[in-house]
Amino acid sequence: MLLARPYGNQQTGVALQREAHLVGNEGLEVQRPAHLVIAGCVAAVAAAEWLHGAAAGWAWAAGAAGLGGTLLEATWRPRRALALCAAAGTLLLGAVLVAGALTVRQIDCCWPAVREQRVTRASQQLAATLTGAVAAARRLAEQGALAALQPREAAFTRLAEATRSGPHGTERGVVTLSGSGEPWSWAGRHRFVPAVDTAELRAVITPFYVSLEARRQTPGGGSAVGTVLLDAAPAVPDRDRALSAAFADARGVGLRFLAPRSAPPGSDVFDYASRGGDTLFSVLTVPPSQDDARLVAFTRTAQVASATLAAALLLLLAAAPPGAWRWVVALTGAWCLVRAPLNPETSLAAFFSPSTFTRPSLGPFSASAGSLTVAAALVLFGAGVLWRRGMRRRWWSLAAAAVLVVEAPYVVRNLGRGITPPAQGVGVALWLSWEATLAVATMALILLAAALVRGSTEPRRTPWMLPAACVWAGLAGVAGLWLWEPNNAWPEWYTFVWLPAAVGVLVPAPRRWSVVAIATVAGTAAALITWGAAVEGRIALADRDARRLGRQSDSRAAALLERMGARALESSPPRTAGDLYSFWLGSPLAAEDYPTVLSLWTQADEPVAELPLATLDLSPPLLSALVHSPETRRGPRVERVDAVPGVHYVLIAPLRGGEVLAVGVGPRSRLVPSSRVERFLHGDLPVATPYTISLSLPSPTPSVVTDRVVWTRAGWSARGERRVDLPGGVRHVHLRVDLRGPWPLLVRGVLVVTVDVALLAGCWLLGVVLAEGWRPTLPPILLALRTSFRLRVAAALAAFFVLPVLAFALWSFARLGDEARGARDLLIRQTLKDAASSAGALPIERPDAVQRAVAELGTRLDADLWLYRDGVLAGSSTPVLEELGLATPFLAAPVFQRLAPARRGGGSGSGTAS
Repeated sequence: MLLARPYGNQQTGVALQREAHLVGNEGLEVQRPAHLVIAGCVAAVAAAEWLHGAAAGWAWAAGAAGLGGTLLEATWRPRRALALCAAAGTLLLGAVLVAGALTVRQIDCCWPAVREQRVTRASQQLAATLTGAVAAARRLAEQGALAALQPREAAFTRLAEATRSGPHGTERGVVTLSGSGEPWSWAGRHRFVPAVDTAELRAVITPFYVSLEARRQTPGGGSAVGTVLLDAAPAVPDRDRALSAAFADARGVGLRFLAPRSAPPGSDVFDYASRGGDTLFSVLTVPPSQDDARLVAFTRTAQVASATLAAALLLLLAAAPPGAWRWVVALTGAWCLVRAPLNPETSLAAFFSPSTFTRPSLGPFSASAGSLTVAAALVLFGAGVLWRRGMRRRWWSLAAAAVLVVEAPYVVRNLGRGITPPAQGVGVALWLSWEATLAVATMALILLAAALVRGSTEPRRTPWMLPAACVWAGLAGVAGLWLWEPNNAWPEWYTFVWLPAAVGVLVPAPRRWSVVAIATVAGTAAALITWGAAVEGRIALADRDARRLGRQSDSRAAALLERMGARALESSPPRTAGDLYSFWLGSPLAAEDYPTVLSLWTQADEPVAELPLATLDLSPPLLSALVHSPETRRGPRVERVDAVPGVHYVLIAPLRGGEVLAVGVGPRSRLVPSSRVERFLHGDLPVATPYTISLSLPSPTPSVVTDRVVWTRAGWSARGERRVDLPGGVRHVHLRVDLRGPWPLLVRGVLVVTVDVALLAGCWLLGVVLAEGWRPTLPPILLALRTSFRLRVAAALAAFFVLPVLAFALWSFARLGDEARGARDLLIRQTLKDAASSAGALPIERPDAVQRAVAELGTRLDADLWLYRDGVLAGSSTPVLEELGLATPFLAAPVFQRLAPARRGGGSGSGTAS
């Protein structure tokens, strides 16, 4: 209670009583954000633990929902709208967790009832879904019939507009056929050329696709066909636009389309009939397994909970008062980032993946690059708070700072050993993520040491030791590029070279220059360690590659082939190259990334279908001899073949129809490159090659086989050598890891250090927001720019020098990209010119001869070629792509119109030749 004594008049006492009342209310208001932070943190931790798979997440979610509900009532004030939004977010997060936990629990305890409910609901909605697909196909057919009345160029435009309208997501197309069945105009996506038919509505079922076709007659005896893709096999890479995929995502039940009267009896079968009463196809609803249903429910809840969790934490951070309560929210958010798994489709998932970075030193906080960055950022925030408060120098603070400075190089170098480059190569984004992680960790240790020795006052002048430490760090980093060796990296004494730079940035100085100096020293060290760790990881990949060569056995490959042979006896036998691809895709060989060659042989010593996914040293006569061996009749077997560059294994499996399946597997090495078909099907992105490997000719003189790779440094490359025993004699395996050269590394280092300075400045400002609630104000900045001569000179120099340099750098990067695309386009044009000069002699009238001729031409030019005649696919060098529907049967309409201009006013019967 506050007593006010009136001195002059009664109004003073009233004012003091009113002020006391406001102070009392403000004290009450401070307590409510504290309750809000507690409830929000409970909800956030519950979300993280539930997403991590902890069983106690149910109780945490219920408690968070209850706290959020009570808090929602306690903070109901119009001027506390931000706190009200945070409370609502907390309540919503708790509700999402409870709903997700109940869904998963219902799947676990009552799966038969849940399964029956899903199937019943899906069956009720299936008729409406199929009716909509039929209506879309008929609408496209009607638009095609109207387009046939227009000139050919206008017909292409109208058909393109017809395919763009309608429901989004489902693949559809339309084509108009002339009276002779030749395609005249088309638009959309087509998996195959529609056959000539008179049925108004029909379903085309192939081993890989189910397509619905609707027809309308056009003048001149032609027809317009509208198609809707109903289903696609799992072997097709882009099956997500099929109707069945969209239905499964929305309803949780898959669809299996079957030919009429071929579905098994049961209540889960739906027969779709046309208007005439004929059954077009049968649909079998396929509910997911219990484990798949649980995973889908957990994933969907995780997506919603992750977004709600992020929003709730941001609202809590804004609603909490600066200081301790914002630190509580920050710690909770860090724990959620470390514990909660991220969606694999997001860009941050790779940053928090342990496949490219892991170190068991700090437990879960160093399990990935993202986790280590989060933990180091918290230490960095705390060091910034300690710096701003200023503490008196004591003997224990000086001792602690000395320990941090001495241990910092060793700690960061130990963390750098957790970098694991992938076998496919290292991209720029991945390398920068490693460097940023080590930079934040280094800056946290050095800034904490500097805060311990800073003192209670901040000096106004910059000591000379600060720029000297930056120069010393730059010289030490440059020297480290030359001192690095492939066997032992850097010598032990080199670590002490960094101590003068680390000690130099500890001297008291103005904060802006201290931040720049600490970021420069830490960024230089982190860039050097990241470069060395990435090079060592590439050397480890090359060393592992070289050890797989020679006569080294691979029991894993033999076991996988045996499992594949047992599966070949149980499943339906493959008939075509597409069937071989589907069979291989479902085998463990695809997951293990073994170079594989598949072929199907008849009893007449002829290969029926071939699918070369890699280049192996398995000649056709060798495979023919293995296939027709008397041992083939006894059942599947795995043969070991000593070949170049290593041991090959061949599976020989007789099938039920009399054919024989031959599957060859080679060593996983870059000496066994993937074929063009495999790279096209997998969609491999070009990245920097981690290393190069080559094999010499057999040595004429006897040599001793070595088990280990001997590494040496030759200039700006690390070279390895190993002698292996191969058929024909001992050969030398040569490995080379490019170190990039000094100038590219120095330029990259300067750019990376600049980014690190900005990173430390951003972390510093974020720490100020957490501890003091700092908000940027624009008028003082403008006032300082108007009155300060130094700022105006700096701005003028930046505008005169920095901006043109940045603009030139951006122009240079864009120019390099244009030159790369131009070189690629030039190579494609030259290949097409070479192919066009030979395509004129192809026997167009014989389709089988065209296929063989195009395949031979593609092999000779080392390219995949598709031959189009009148805009329709006439032959392909890779039949598997045509069979899988990935080679479009129609040339793209804009390209066809440029290459073969339409005849004016020709109607549906006109045509062009190209």
